[in-house]
Amino acid sequence: MILHTLGPAATDSAHAAAAYLNTHPQFTVQLHPSFTAIYDQLNHLAGDYLLIPAAYQSPTGLSWGQLHYRSLNQLQLVDGFVFELAPMAVAHYQGRTTKLAYSHPATADLLRQFLPPEIQIKACSSKVVAANQFLLNGEYVLTSQNLLPADPEITILKAIHTPMLWSVYQILPTKGHSQ
Repeated sequence: MILHTLGPAATDSAHAAAAYLNTHPQFTVQLHPSFTAIYDQLNHLAGDYLLIPAAYQSPTGLSWGQLHYRSLNQLQLVDGFVFELAPMAVAHYQGRTTKLAYSHPATADLLRQFLPPEIQIKACSSKVVAANQFLLNGEYVLTSQNLLPADPEITILKAIHTPMLWSVYQILPTKGHSQ
């Protein structure tokens, strides 16, 4: 049985999937570039499973709850568990004035609490992508702390530790695509 979730291997989703496999060894994990990519392929994944955090928010602003209800004909909730996210950090790149911040859509509202109002938040498909974009040209980021290099130019403004509720769905045969 295949458990689909967000990749790459450094994502919290991949770590949560690995933890789930400890008690559910019948699964193998397939990582995807985004949850949107998984939702777009549901028609072809019938019989497989999806692992997604309850805090997920799509790039178009749909919450986990909205996706849950919109996908009732394609996804059946079969399990859930709590698994702590990797410690996160709000970081500032000293000396940069790009006015750009990077975050996954689900954590953008949290990041906004720590930013000056003129900073523009750019949505990224994962915290890994957010960290990479921040290192490229960002002034601020909310990402997993372990993705940030030791650099005197990077200041951690806030460390955040939080457990997350993870949902496991069985993907049903398609009766019509929804997202």
